Amino acid sequence: MDKTLWSEIEKFDLDNPGEEYGFSTRLAFENSWTIYFTKIAILEYKKFMYLAATSNEMVSPSEIVDIVWHQHLIFTKSYSDLCAILSKKIEHIPSTHNKAEFEKFKRAKEATKKLYELNFGEQPKEIWDYDNPLSSLKLDISNLDLSMLKIIFLGCLILLIFPISLLLKPILVQIGNPDFVWYYIFLFAVATILLMQYVKKYAEKLIQNLKTTLLIKNLTPFELVFFRKNRLDFVIHGVVNNLVENKKVEVLGKYLKLTNETLTDNQYENCVIEIMKEYDLMPYWQLNQAIKSKPIFDQLKKSVEKIREEIINSKQFLWIIKVALFVFGFLLSIGFSRIITGISRGKSVGNIIGVMILLLLISIYCFKKITNYLFEKAVHFSFKNEKDTNRPEQDWQWNYFLYGGLSYSFIPLTTHLNRNFSSSGTGSSCGTSCGSSCSSSCGSSCGSSCGGCGGD
Repeated sequence: MDKTLWSEIEKFDLDNPGEEYGFSTRLAFENSWTIYFTKIAILEYKKFMYLAATSNEMVSPSEIVDIVWHQHLIFTKSYSDLCAILSKKIEHIPSTHNKAEFEKFKRAKEATKKLYELNFGEQPKEIWDYDNPLSSLKLDISNLDLSMLKIIFLGCLILLIFPISLLLKPILVQIGNPDFVWYYIFLFAVATILLMQYVKKYAEKLIQNLKTTLLIKNLTPFELVFFRKNRLDFVIHGVVNNLVENKKVEVLGKYLKLTNETLTDNQYENCVIEIMKEYDLMPYWQLNQAIKSKPIFDQLKKSVEKIREEIINSKQFLWIIKVALFVFGFLLSIGFSRIITGISRGKSVGNIIGVMILLLLISIYCFKKITNYLFEKAVHFSFKNEKDTNRPEQDWQWNYFLYGGLSYSFIPLTTHLNRNFSSSGTGSSCGTSCGSSCSSSCGSSCGSSCGGCGGD
C-alpha cells in the first residue's frame, strides 16, 4: 500500500469551507442519507479511487460508492483536483447491461474486493453489499401499513361484534351487575398492564437489534431528537437554546437578538447565526421557518424520516400494533357484547355504556402510547443507558437529547410556537445554492449502475 498517496487522498476535503450547500450536504440531502452514513460513503469512495489509481486491473464500485462518484463528477474542479493527487484521470465507465459485458464487470467486482481487503481489510457491508442503506436494517416490509391495519381492525370489530355477542351471551347472562362492571374493569386493567409490559420488552429488543447496524448506532444527537419527536422544531429549539445559553443570542420579550456574530464549530449554530445577521430583532416563529428552509436542516429531516418510515412499515414493528389491536379488540368486544345482550333482554345499560366510553378513551390513549413507545421511550432509554455505562464526555447536543432542558427565558417562545404549530412544507433550497463548483446536473439519465472505471 502506498501510505503517502492514501494519506493525501484521505486528507482531501470534498467540501469547501463555509459552503451552506456543499458536497456532503448535497449528497446527504439528495439521497436522504444520515450525516454519519454520508461520511462513511465518502471515505469508501476515496478508498475506491485509491484502488482505481494504483491498480492495473479494472475495478468496480458498489451502488453506494457509485452514487458518491456521480456526485463528485458534477463538482468538476474538485474532481480534477482529486485526480491530480492520484496522478491519474479516473474515467467513469457506465454499464450498458450488455450480456457480453456481464462477466467483465463481475470479474471487476471480484478484483475490487480482493484489492480492497489487501489494502484496507474487510469491506463495510452497509456500503458494499447493499444498494440502499435502509436495506442494512434487515427489516421485512409489510404489505399493510399502520393506517390500513387500523381500518381492518375497525371493520372486523363492526362485522364480528354481533357474532361475538351471541357467543358470549350464555356466559354474560350469568353475571349480574354491578359484579360484571368490577370484573370487567379488573380484566381490562390487568390485560392492559401485561400488554404494555410486552410492548416495552419487544420494542427494546427491536431497537437493540437495530442498533447493531451502522445506520442506527451512529445517529447524531439531533437526528435522534427528530427520530424521537418526528418534528424539526425540537431540533431547532436545541440549537437556538444553546446560542442563548452561550450569550450569542439574547431573548428580548417575544424577539431574539444576535449579540455575537462569531461562528462556532457547529454547522447548525452557524446556519442560525448567518440567518440572524440580516436582522436586528427577529421573532422566533420567523427564525424557525427560515431555519427549516435551509438544506442542512431539511437533510436531517429527510434522512431520519426515511428511517422512521422503514421501521413503521416493517413487519417487526407492525407486530406490536397487531398484538395491541387484538388485545383491545378482545377487551372492547366483551363490553359491547354486554351492551347488546342487555338491550336484547330489556335491561338498563346506562352504567355499562358510561364505563365503555371511559375504557374506549383509555384504549385510544394506550394505543397511541404503544405506537410511539419505540420512538419516544425505547430509543431514548437505549442510548441513555449506553452513555451512562460508557460515561463519555458528553457535549451539549447529547445532553439536550438525553436530558432536554431549555433556558428559562427561551421556554415561552418555544411554548408559543408549539401551541401554534401547523404542518407546513419545509422546502428545499437547492436552486443555485450548490455553489460554483457545481457546473452541471447529473440528471436521471445517470441511473445507478456503473460497470467500473479505467484510467489514462
